Amino acid sequence: MNELYVFVVCKFKMINVKLFGLEKFFLFVVLFFGVLASIIYYHIYSISILEKSIHINYQKVVDVTKRFHGYYINSDTIPLKKGVHDNDGVGVIVNKLGNVKVLSPAINQLYKSLSEVIESKYIWTVAVIDKLHHENTENSYFRPLRDGYLRFNNKSLHDSNILESIVNLESLKISYKSFHHDDVRITEIYKEQWTGEEIYSVIYPIYLDTKLTSVIIVDIKRGWNSLLIENFNQKRWTHFYYGKGANWATFTLALPYTSDKYSPDVSIDIFSILVVSFYISFIVFFAALCGYYFYVKVSIMRSYDHMTGFYRRDFYEPKLKALESASFLMIDIDHFKRVNDTYGHDFGDIVIQQVSYRIKNCIRVNDIAIRWGGEEFIVIFQKIDQDDLMNKAEVIRKVIENKSIDGINITISIGGAKQRDFESVNEVIKRADAALYDSKNTGRNRVTLDKNNYDFN
Repeated sequence: MNELYVFVVCKFKMINVKLFGLEKFFLFVVLFFGVLASIIYYHIYSISILEKSIHINYQKVVDVTKRFHGYYINSDTIPLKKGVHDNDGVGVIVNKLGNVKVLSPAINQLYKSLSEVIESKYIWTVAVIDKLHHENTENSYFRPLRDGYLRFNNKSLHDSNILESIVNLESLKISYKSFHHDDVRITEIYKEQWTGEEIYSVIYPIYLDTKLTSVIIVDIKRGWNSLLIENFNQKRWTHFYYGKGANWATFTLALPYTSDKYSPDVSIDIFSILVVSFYISFIVFFAALCGYYFYVKVSIMRSYDHMTGFYRRDFYEPKLKALESASFLMIDIDHFKRVNDTYGHDFGDIVIQQVSYRIKNCIRVNDIAIRWGGEEFIVIFQKIDQDDLMNKAEVIRKVIENKSIDGINITISIGGAKQRDFESVNEVIKRADAALYDSKNTGRNRVTLDKNNYDFN
């Protein structure tokens, strides 16, 4: 049997280490639910932060849109015929011959500014619906101009009621002395009738001389809301998604510039946090387990003799002072110097390993085995009487004698003593050592117990 095998077997028998077990599974389950509860609490705490983050992004869109107000007021006009015109990428629908505002540069600038806040792929349409009251004509501007908007224009704009419809729908005031931020509205998500795209709109009214003259509409794809949540998830290590989930995991957000009836739902991704909780728990548990076994390994190296698996003398000797009513066996390998001189120190090491291994198999888990010197050992028993001590010593002696080691007969000599009341460990070890010398002096390969165990009562 090689040294490593003896070492591992002895160590784990001594300290009763279990690599796997029900108690470790229970600890992992407790850790998992602790991590899961912490992550859920973190998500609940993060809801208000998410809401604030979305507020900020919505406000950026509104602020950028508001800047169009100045461009609109100061824009030039040019005469255009009735029909559809393309002006620098902006589609202009003119319903009646007259002066039309040159809004294309402002709309393109607005589109560019919005693209710095919203990824351009989420900007569906930037539109301006313009009404010049004194001429009773209504024009519209779109970037981009889609075929559906042309059909929509032909059907509705001649009625000259589109502004009033938007105003009534979003509860905007038709007449206003000055602009207030409350006039801005953000609609709920809806499906655009002529394109089928799911969007929501930022509606910003413009007043001149207390009259509503136009409305700026910025249509944003629904996906931008999901993107805002994904970006938040990446920054905050959260797992939210846009929509309704389990009741306890769904939260309603209050968004700026929206009506009370539009309160979008954001939910915790329960499956994702279960996976994350398991992953974190596994990493923490594995790290703790590695740390524990590293500690065990260090303890073994510090506490146990690497060759025999017995306790080291320098480690355990200070602990012996606390023992009471213990029984001691001093064991020595007979003629060990002759073995080393004849067969070499490598074989001598094998002898020590085999002898210690056989001794270990003869004693109980709670019995204490110490390598006391080079080829000398101490075995300590608790709650054992004189006859049992003698029988145990004979069993150990015979198991060494009865089987050779690599063809060489090896024997041991044993001396034993039972600790008396109020006797120090040093004294009882001296008596066991004296008994050992009696065994050696009377022929070796024998057991001698101290005869003075009962001198003091």
